[in-house]
Amino acid sequence: MNKSVLDFLMPQWNGAVDGGLQLVVALLLLALVIGLPLLLARSARPAQWEARLGALTGGRHTLPAPTTPEQLSQAVATAPERWAQVAPGMVLMLGLLGSFIGLGLALGDTAAVLGPQQAPGALAAVIDALGAKFRMATWGILAYLILKICITLSAREQARLAWSVNTLRRLDTEQTHARAQLEAQDRQRLIDAITHSGNALLAAQQAEAQRAHLRHAELMDALQRQTARSS
Repeated sequence: MNKSVLDFLMPQWNGAVDGGLQLVVALLLLALVIGLPLLLARSARPAQWEARLGALTGGRHTLPAPTTPEQLSQAVATAPERWAQVAPGMVLMLGLLGSFIGLGLALGDTAAVLGPQQAPGALAAVIDALGAKFRMATWGILAYLILKICITLSAREQARLAWSVNTLRRLDTEQTHARAQLEAQDRQRLIDAITHSGNALLAAQQAEAQRAHLRHAELMDALQRQTARSS
């Protein structure tokens, strides 16, 4: 890379407002470009998505029936992943904002230079400084491109979507298995109730038969005694 390009890209601290503005914008962009990929690598993991799912469902891991993988993917996205969706646009706008602020300050200096009391040679220095105001816009564009490339290469969104698809399949299988178990339990309870009712009916019939047998035996005994007295 040409040395003049490097000089253009490096922040210039001159002790003025513009130098402080460049330093602040450069630090913010650098923090986003370095910090956001690191946060994504740390938080965009299946364990974090599973924890988010548990927090959203209250630990039951049950979802409404029409939930799609895309909806689940958006719901379980962590904070760094949500920031990753808007960060590239933010760094681009931050660079443009810094450039416009710098241009506004430089135009104010230009108006002062154009005054009759100023030396004509000072205008060249101000015009040269105007070109440097596009430095922050260049930083924003570079940060935008770097973040876009990092986020695309990391494929975190695709991984989260694939996890969402597998999770929905797993939850559907678990819910189907749970429904089958409940139906089996209901059938078993029905069978137990029928068996208990049949046993109770059989026991009642047996008791009634025993009572009838006892009454028949008593009648026969009474009849025999009557016959014996008559003879």
